[in-house]
Amino acid sequence: MKVLNRELTILFLVNVAIGMTAQLVQPLFPLYLKDIGATDIENALVISIGNLTSTLLMLPSGALMNRFGKRAFLILASVTSGVSVLLMAFTNSWTIVVPLNMLLNASTCFFVPSRLAIIAENATPTNRAYLFGFMNLAWPIGGIIGPLLGGYLAETVGWYIVFIIAAAMSLLAIYPSLKVKVEDKIELRSTEKSESIRERKYMGPISTLFVLQTLVTTSMAGVNMILPLYLRDRFGLSYAVIGAFFTGSNILLVLTQLGGGYLADRYGRRRLLLICGAIAPVVIASWVLFDSWAALLAVYCVAFGLWSLTWPPILAILSDLLPPRLRGTGFGLNMTGSRLGFTLGPMIVGALYLVPGSSIPFFASAVIYALALPLTYLLKEKTPLKEKAHAS
Repeated sequence: MKVLNRELTILFLVNVAIGMTAQLVQPLFPLYLKDIGATDIENALVISIGNLTSTLLMLPSGALMNRFGKRAFLILASVTSGVSVLLMAFTNSWTIVVPLNMLLNASTCFFVPSRLAIIAENATPTNRAYLFGFMNLAWPIGGIIGPLLGGYLAETVGWYIVFIIAAAMSLLAIYPSLKVKVEDKIELRSTEKSESIRERKYMGPISTLFVLQTLVTTSMAGVNMILPLYLRDRFGLSYAVIGAFFTGSNILLVLTQLGGGYLADRYGRRRLLLICGAIAPVVIASWVLFDSWAALLAVYCVAFGLWSLTWPPILAILSDLLPPRLRGTGFGLNMTGSRLGFTLGPMIVGALYLVPGSSIPFFASAVIYALALPLTYLLKEKTPLKEKAHAS
């Protein structure tokens, strides 16, 4: 079965380059900030300000993408990502990194809505979750290589070369972005023209997904932020070994994206979300039971894997809910919840990390994740089997 057409193939290449930039920089970013003088609280502040930027820009970015086009936003994402990381190579002050990190996070707002809209337009109701999962494989390609390479280079050569390579990857993505065809204007049905995302039939499910995304991402963003500091403080691990934690989770991501998309389309999207939502908090809370970094690697990979299994079904539910004209705004709203979680997570967990090596932040993250489970019961879905029956 042919999965990718021309547009999706180009998007996949752009996504690999953008993903490589992110994975070279972000997993070990707290260690970089610590090396240039930031305290743990300042560390959390820098990361939270950057994520707040993307939180505020995600919704308007999704709406503006519908007006100016997906290709323009792919190019803008590549430029802003590359320039921000390049400038980081020439600074050694965490205060200067603040606006640069804001620009880097803004690039995410330009890339994500256009990426999701292109995927949704090239999918059908019966393969939508699988296609989202397949396209998400672009992230672990960078994630498998980036953290290990970034950790090794940071420790042996210095952070300068890490940022130079990361910037080069983003700027290289400009060329394939230019090859994306400008979409033709689609004639919309009169009923679709009059529809608004503020209608009750849309806002109810979108609000549920928004809160669910915020809670789950707050939990996992907190874990991701504190993880490298915890491993350094508690076990004295090298940057390369710490990078292996993130590499391991990205290897698992290959399986969870293909498997998660298939399972969601085959057995039900809400059912998969419920299973993951019930197990993940228990796994995160079990962190407090282990005193071996190797055991913690397994715990982290399982927790990350369960979280990543939820990505394809959530995007598929949202795509099924909204007509094409409203998807840009809908994806923007949904990702705003996700970015809000990335803002709150480092702030909450960073404040709880008062004693270096403490496991308290992980237990708190488990509690936050568990709060999302009741919301999953409120979601409704158009199952692929129902779509097939309706079509016949």
